[in-house]
Amino acid sequence: MKKIKLTQYITSLIVVLLLTACSSDGSSSEDSATKPTADFSFTNDGSTFTFTNLSTNGTKYRWDFGDLYYTSAEKDPIYTYKIGGEIRVSLTVTNDKGEEAFITKIITAPRIIIIDIKIDGKFTDWDDVAVTDENTSGNGSIQKIKIWAGGPNVNVYLEGNKKMLMELVDMYINTDGNTQTGFLHSNWPQGSGAEFLFEGPVVTGGWGDFYKHTDPNGGWGWGQQVGSGVNLKSSGIVSLSSTTNAIEFSIPKSQLGTLGSSIGIAITEMNAGWGLVANFPEGPKFSTLQL
Repeated sequence: MKKIKLTQYITSLIVVLLLTACSSDGSSSEDSATKPTADFSFTNDGSTFTFTNLSTNGTKYRWDFGDLYYTSAEKDPIYTYKIGGEIRVSLTVTNDKGEEAFITKIITAPRIIIIDIKIDGKFTDWDDVAVTDENTSGNGSIQKIKIWAGGPNVNVYLEGNKKMLMELVDMYINTDGNTQTGFLHSNWPQGSGAEFLFEGPVVTGGWGDFYKHTDPNGGWGWGQQVGSGVNLKSSGIVSLSSTTNAIEFSIPKSQLGTLGSSIGIAITEMNAGWGLVANFPEGPKFSTLQL
């Protein structure tokens, strides 16, 4: 009799344990189904990153972009970095129960280039500026031009051989981006259209002046802007080596009026007696920087 009761007790205990186990398994499965998971992908266009949220079971999101500047509660944020290099981006996902999931990924943002041109005859601040145009034949005086138009000025760097002295120039400037308006120069038949001319030596405080084009038919017609040459700031010619000279100068954008989609420059260099030294660029178009 006692043996039967013991057997019934053990059987009942096993049933209870099985029921408890089943109940526990169901609860665990249910909890797992509602717990949040964190994940994301990203693409970038330069320093601007688009983050795509791949998380599940989340109702709230917190992004830390890793640069000590901003966080975001958006689901799929877009963010532009002011720094470059490897950056740790974190996403925290929270569900309705307050449960959290967390993930960190490393992104690589492009190096931020800060260009601050100073007209001082020290040319290291041009290192990150791309060459706008080059002399392909190796002849002439000017061999290379860089143009930088960030900020209030149009800045120009010229590098050439020892014949480049910039004693006197006719510098043609296309300011509206249209190569068919302004002065149409035969030396650059495929793209000129100069709205302005600077004539004189490329020195600070020289006698040169700016002229504004006046002939609606594209011919040689200019109105002198008296005293405007003082707006050109120049380093003067600097000897870089036994074979190379360089010069930098700036022109205030206010001198050139409203700029269009690009700025184009071409230079006829002459000696002090107005004799031709060379034209630059050699190609059929002005050296042009897209703005």
